[in-house]
Amino acid sequence: MKREYLFWVLILASFIFLVLVINHSVYEIHYLKSFFPGTFTVEQAKDAAIVEFVKVIFISIPVFIIIWISLNLLGRRQPKDL
Repeated sequence: MKREYLFWVLILASFIFLVLVINHSVYEIHYLKSFFPGTFTVEQAKDAAIVEFVKVIFISIPVFIIIWISLNLLGRRQPKDL
């Protein structure tokens, strides 16, 4: 029973981590836009968004693997009281 809670906490922590990473990327683009108000073009904003998207993908791949492993381990556990 405690292992199940551990896996659910791990999954929840992974989702919270992903939300924080994505939120940081959005704020970083907003910071760049406010830092260069007159010279930050739409093309540069698109390039910055692509860079942030790639960074989020690279960070989230291991997190998705952790979530997938945790869900598989939870699914393989057999109930004892059947």
